[in-house]
Amino acid sequence: MAESMNVEAMKIAKKMVEDQEKYNIQALELENKTTVIDCGVNVPGSIKGGELFTRVCLGGISDVGISIPGDLSDIMAMPAVKVKTDFPALSTLGSQKAGWKIDVDGYYAIGSGPAQAHKFKDNPIYEMCGYVEDSDVAVITLEADSIPTVEVADYIAYECGVKPENLMILVAPTASLVGSIQISGRALECGIFKMYEIMDFDVTKITYAAGITPITPVDPDSVKAMGKTNDAIIFGGRAYYYIEPDVGESLKELAANLPSSASDKYGQSFIELFKEANYDFYKMPQDIFAPAQVIVNDMLTGAMYHTGFIDLERLKKSFEVIEIINKK
Repeated sequence: MAESMNVEAMKIAKKMVEDQEKYNIQALELENKTTVIDCGVNVPGSIKGGELFTRVCLGGISDVGISIPGDLSDIMAMPAVKVKTDFPALSTLGSQKAGWKIDVDGYYAIGSGPAQAHKFKDNPIYEMCGYVEDSDVAVITLEADSIPTVEVADYIAYECGVKPENLMILVAPTASLVGSIQISGRALECGIFKMYEIMDFDVTKITYAAGITPITPVDPDSVKAMGKTNDAIIFGGRAYYYIEPDVGESLKELAANLPSSASDKYGQSFIELFKEANYDFYKMPQDIFAPAQVIVNDMLTGAMYHTGFIDLERLKKSFEVIEIINKK
């Protein structure tokens, strides 16, 4: 593995700046010399831009691709995000996890990406993975509706202990193509987070992981977009985990409780649950945030546990699919 996720992510971000016109994104330099890459606020963004944005979220150490189409059934197929990683715990919980709430002078954003390895050095996931961030650069991705100000950039740079000119900020709204792609790319993260935070499982035993989730249709309403992007994972995400357990440790119960359908709240859409939580994301039932379908491979016994299912009808309802039948 590379010595620094921030260094690896910076390489990707610089490539995005270099090819910004091709990707329908725009690089801006703030007064403090921080580079901001607009991936959907004032520009349309692109499929490739979403793919690269997602790779940055994952710390530059995981593969991301777009499947066109990503088959969900015989009656509906749509583009999907594919994520593959040999560093499951580190790339998801150590980078992709949206763990940094940015709130500076009225500017609010949800922060992801490897800059968190600077900000949250005491996160036990780094020690568990044997990872130490040792770089003088930082890369953060923001889910936000506007371009961050110089004050926001100064705050992030200070918290990361880097110079503002060594900070790269990528930003995309939830209600954008890049936003849809990067959120659909979080199925693996949701499953690993559930294992770690709710099931108290040692996620460093996950040796490899792969996932695929349909790309959410873009909705200009940010609240509806939030609902659809989360429903994409809950009702349509698929995850594959290759796990090397301790001798004699069974993974059957882990697998059985891992998919979203194992939650008592399963069946309600994200928006319905969001309303029940008084629109406070952090008061929502955590166990619902998981892939719809999960396969766990026990690498010691060779057993493969298949659990959960693609809930096509609920997914189509969330996506507001309008069926048009053409008569021959």
